[in-house]
Amino acid sequence: MAVFYGKGFTFIELIITLAILGIIVAISTASYQGIQANQSLIHRVGQVYYTLQFAKTEAIKRNKKIYVHFCQQQSIWKIGISDVSSCDCFSVNSCQLDGIEKVQDLADGKTLFVNSSNLTFTGSQASYGALRFSVETGTITLSNSEQKSLSVVQSAMRLRVCAPDEPQLGYKKC
Repeated sequence: MAVFYGKGFTFIELIITLAILGIIVAISTASYQGIQANQSLIHRVGQVYYTLQFAKTEAIKRNKKIYVHFCQQQSIWKIGISDVSSCDCFSVNSCQLDGIEKVQDLADGKTLFVNSSNLTFTGSQASYGALRFSVETGTITLSNSEQKSLSVVQSAMRLRVCAPDEPQLGYKKC
């Protein structure tokens, strides 16, 4: 009676399969990181847009000037809202509305970036008055580690998001 052991994989077949699997995982990880960086950029730009929109409505509601502050410490940026013109987003309870701190992270300097030359609001702050069209015009541009950039533009007439160089991430060119 003969015994046949030919069922199964050889060591070489197993090594080749693992190498192919490793290549597929490496490619998909790089692609996933790019998608994550782009989604993070879109999220933060949306956050800036809605913060500016919120400040505008609060100014009308309160019949008072409201400020949006863009604060920087080295490569880290934060955004804060207050009803006073001086606010340091990195100091606790410096940016408040109704006694509630209104500060959010903006850019970490590792995956999201703000170049101070791309922040055109005077004094690194936007302001909104109670009257229609009493706004501080300016632009802030955020970029990510994938070399993608989006801008939030406040003109005298409207607030919008656009891509500074070419259409990208679903936004038109500015």
